[in-house]
Amino acid sequence: MTQPTSRHRSEAGTRRPGRGGSYRYPGRVARRDRPSPVGLAAWESFLRAHLALTRRLDRELVERHGLPLDWYDVLVQLHDAGGEATMGELAGRLLISPSTCTRVVARMADAGLVERRVDPVDARVRHAVLTSDGKARLREAAVTHLRGVQRQFGRFVPDDAAASLRDRFDAMRDSAAAGD
Repeated sequence: MTQPTSRHRSEAGTRRPGRGGSYRYPGRVARRDRPSPVGLAAWESFLRAHLALTRRLDRELVERHGLPLDWYDVLVQLHDAGGEATMGELAGRLLISPSTCTRVVARMADAGLVERRVDPVDARVRHAVLTSDGKARLREAAVTHLRGVQRQFGRFVPDDAAASLRDRFDAMRDSAAAGD
């Protein structure tokens, strides 16, 4: 089997040797419509870091507390909402679909961490309510989770850089929500 030529590798979007590692973009993408090579590399690093960090944090929570990261997030969001939220509100806080939220909450209810209740005014609406067991598990797991966030993220990002990242991420989120 013959090796693809440098031209074919670059058209596939890989780094071109002898060009300082710059990226070639497949197809014709106007400069204004594509990130710079360093911008694209930063984007890819962000995605890879997010995946690696969330996997690590999830593994730590499961190993130490039998609590997956998505369950921990449900407990945090319910706590921050005063201990109770409608399924729609909770799905919005978790940035997941209502059907996914319903499935996760059902498994957590089976584990005794939350209760599902029917809204007293509108029987079509369901509430997720943090149980005393859920509160206790959240208190225990928070130590592990926050320690992990500091070890895997915080120690690499001083507060001034963290504030800048937060502002940039918020601007990106707002732009995407606005359809820009």
